[in-house]
Amino acid sequence: MADYRHNTEQTNVMPHHALEKDGWKIVSGTPKKSLRIDHGSADKGPVVGIWSCTPGVIEMASLPFHEFVTLSAGKAHITLDGGEPLPIQAGDSFFFPKGSAVRWDIQETVSKFMVVCGTAAVI
Repeated sequence: MADYRHNTEQTNVMPHHALEKDGWKIVSGTPKKSLRIDHGSADKGPVVGIWSCTPGVIEMASLPFHEFVTLSAGKAHITLDGGEPLPIQAGDSFFFPKGSAVRWDIQETVSKFMVVCGTAAVI
């Protein structure tokens, strides 16, 4: 069992390939991501795990999956589909629908618990 409780030390979150490889555009800074996948894979979801990123601004024009997130550390502003930036911090949870345009303006390294899935049937 993976333990995602707030204030629980998370281990084995390792540096991962460049953000651009996943379709992110780096707008400013030199953000670097780290990842731990506890269930699933990029080929077969859903994916459950931890994603973190150092400060910078990143954008994705069309998110290729649905994602539910709880931020466990850090501070950022999230802009969804060109709307108003929303400040987020540890403890906040949110959902990004597949196809959304997403912008992360990360002020303090963020870490999020994530559940990522496609659009196939779940039952």
